[in-house]
Amino acid sequence: MDLPLCTRCGKRPANYLRRSSGERLCLNCLFRSIEDTVLWTIRKYRLIEDGDRVGIAISGGKDSLTLMYILGKFRRQGKIPRSVELIAFSINEGHPYSCFYRTSRLDYVQRLSEEFGIPYRIYTFKELFGVTATEVAHGLWSRGYNVHMCTIDGVLRRRAMNIIGRQLGLTKIATGHNLDDEAQTVLLNVLSNDLERFAWFGPAPMLEREDFIPRIKPLRFVREEEIALYAYYHGIPLMELECPFVYSNPRYNLKFTLAAWERDNPNIKYSLVSFGDSLARLMRDKAANVQLRRCKYCGEPTSRDVCRVCELMSNAGLLEKYLAHLRTLKLTDTQSPS
Repeated sequence: MDLPLCTRCGKRPANYLRRSSGERLCLNCLFRSIEDTVLWTIRKYRLIEDGDRVGIAISGGKDSLTLMYILGKFRRQGKIPRSVELIAFSINEGHPYSCFYRTSRLDYVQRLSEEFGIPYRIYTFKELFGVTATEVAHGLWSRGYNVHMCTIDGVLRRRAMNIIGRQLGLTKIATGHNLDDEAQTVLLNVLSNDLERFAWFGPAPMLEREDFIPRIKPLRFVREEEIALYAYYHGIPLMELECPFVYSNPRYNLKFTLAAWERDNPNIKYSLVSFGDSLARLMRDKAANVQLRRCKYCGEPTSRDVCRVCELMSNAGLLEKYLAHLRTLKLTDTQSPS
């Protein structure tokens, strides 16, 4: 049986049904529409502008690798200013199931680095904090604190990106969050009654804070399924080993919940993200009035007396080790030649 023709070009057989719009697309038109969506997002929200120095956070999964590929391609084509500096980096959390270990895709990242002229560097939690995620987890769990490994990774990774951003002089950090990730975040914030988190929701932060490097999300309007197809047909490797911690992460069940809802409402993910953006605008003024302080231990900006990182380290019995490591880093910086 002959396949119907592509809705857009009317020339090639359609290989993909985009249920949200009802379009039947050939792969060429599907991939072009994905790139057009990413470019529209960058331009509409001014995510990348002339003179920017953008870090690309590479987890090793399909989303971040696709992001690196598309941004490199856009710069080479002049779709984003050629003056923009792109610098890719990965963070090794230091446990057997971290994205860094599960991907084993360093050869591919190096290939992208050479093809698009994007410098690439690997950082470790050990290097930045003096401890690994495994050490923090063991410390917490042995003391009776029931903190999920994803939470530990997330808290430390967010701090790590700020540290890396300051070291590299970045103006922005691009992450591979897609439409599915953003829709899940909206549901999680609603279910946990955490309105304040919406102040930081969006393609880019509405508020700028000292010592916080703005995060941008060029892929946030692209469905995960479409990114997977784009990656596969462009030779971008997919992650082969699932982290066992993901099965107890609340996001895991939400993924299937959203998939079920999507069968009846193909635009549910877009609607949730739009709702989150509306709440973000409402919460912006309230967040702007929150005065940031400095953590009494590490000196990083926080809305509390003790930042989340130091709280984790303290509960894990690793605070002194962490602070000693910070003092060593500052001493090294002071003694290093200018």
